[in-house]
Amino acid sequence: FATWTDIIVRKDYGNWHIGGLVEYCSIDKGHGLKNNEVVLRPVVGYNPLSWLRLQFQVDFLYSFYTGFYLRYLPDVSFHWKASDFRFSFRNRVQFSQHVKTDKFSYAVRNRFKVDYMIPKSPVSVHLATEPYWWDRFIKTRYYLGADFKINKNLSLTADYVRYQHYDAGKPDQNVVYLVVYVRL
Repeated sequence: FATWTDIIVRKDYGNWHIGGLVEYCSIDKGHGLKNNEVVLRPVVGYNPLSWLRLQFQVDFLYSFYTGFYLRYLPDVSFHWKASDFRFSFRNRVQFSQHVKTDKFSYAVRNRFKVDYMIPKSPVSVHLATEPYWWDRFIKTRYYLGADFKINKNLSLTADYVRYQHYDAGKPDQNVVYLVVYVRL
């Protein structure tokens, strides 16, 4: 079982946006192993078209179990709406570097998400799937959640995430994921 808690802040400047994330994760790695992680993530993005977003992020991640990592996360997202539904597809490449050992790895993450915007309600519900792969599929995240718009600058998201690992010996995980979004 795991919990992820994020605070995300974003400021728009025309087609550009900047922001950041602070994340705390508590993760049961299985076999009696626990890990806690803290992530700081500055973000810069550009929307050249209403349905297209380009974004670059850097994670400064400290794992209490394995040490300090840097992750570089360029991504491209496509968004479109149909009636009360909103669809998105995000293609993200994740480059990770363990600072002490200089070990380097990468993964490709493709997330497909469907939101249902409940008419005349500040609540929307969503489903998503996000497989990770490089030379083979490694794991997939499945999301089921809801977004709660408090006002035009503040919203909350609550998700149940199921992590399915394809490597033998790695246990699947159940995650409760809570996010506070602040738009400046």
